[in-house]
Amino acid sequence: MTNKRKSIEELRDLGYAIDESILGASDAEVSEELASLGIDPEKVTAEMDAIAEEAKRLAGKSRLARAKDAVSSFRNPPNSSPGDRTALRSRLQRMRSGRPGGNDGLMMAARKGKDMSANDEEGALDDLAQLEALESEDPEASNE
Repeated sequence: MTNKRKSIEELRDLGYAIDESILGASDAEVSEELASLGIDPEKVTAEMDAIAEEAKRLAGKSRLARAKDAVSSFRNPPNSSPGDRTALRSRLQRMRSGRPGGNDGLMMAARKGKDMSANDEEGALDDLAQLEALESEDPEASNE
C-alpha cells in the first residue's frame, strides 16, 4: 500500500471517528461544546428541527407523487393497438386450448367447462398486455 493511499484511508477513518463522536455525544455535551464556541444551542436546535421537518415534508411529497403516478398508470393502462389486441387474443386462445407448446409456458385456470365472459376475456387481454410490457422492460424476467 502506498503512502498516499494509506493517508487517504487514515483521513477517512478520522472522519468516521469524528462522525461517531458527534452522533454519540449527549445533548448536554453538544450544548456545552456549542456554547464554548459562542453558538446559541437553542438556535442550532431550532435550525436542525426545521431541516428535519423540511426533509420529512419533501419525502412525503415525493412518496405522494410516486403513489399518484402508480394510481394513474393502474387506472389508465397503456392502450394497445387493434393489431396488438388481435395478437393477444390469438395468444389467449392458444393458452386456453391446452395444447402442449401452445401456451408459451403460461397456464389458465379451469373454468368448469364454461367459456369466459366478455369482461373476463378483456381482463385477461389487459393482463397479457401488461405482462408483455413488463417482459419488454426486463427481458431477463421472461426467461425465468
